[in-house]
Amino acid sequence: MQTAELNALTGKKCKSCGFEATDPVVSCTSCGSEDVEPKTFSGKGKVYTYTVVHVGFGHLASRAPYVLAVIELEEGAKTMGLIEGEYQGKPITESVAIDMPVQFLRTEEKTGFIFKSA
Repeated sequence: MQTAELNALTGKKCKSCGFEATDPVVSCTSCGSEDVEPKTFSGKGKVYTYTVVHVGFGHLASRAPYVLAVIELEEGAKTMGLIEGEYQGKPITESVAIDMPVQFLRTEEKTGFIFKSA
């Protein structure tokens, strides 16, 4: 991945139905149209749901505990990623909450999207 791609939250938007996704798709997963275009998202969102992973696997084993979350972006699309850092002065693994505001931080090639509390 190029550096610019790693620092932007990108995806696709369907030109037929308007569905947006952060997944690398070749056709719309909502209506099936192949008329999709690149989309750059704001990176702002909130925690839709999450889990604190205490036993990671593979390259994530040394990162545990970590927060794996589904993020609802302000544009309405949902995506999955890790949340790092602190929230309200506590480690994110102890302070994460549903509806907590988050901001896209970066993309890690083997891990995916990384967010932080906003």
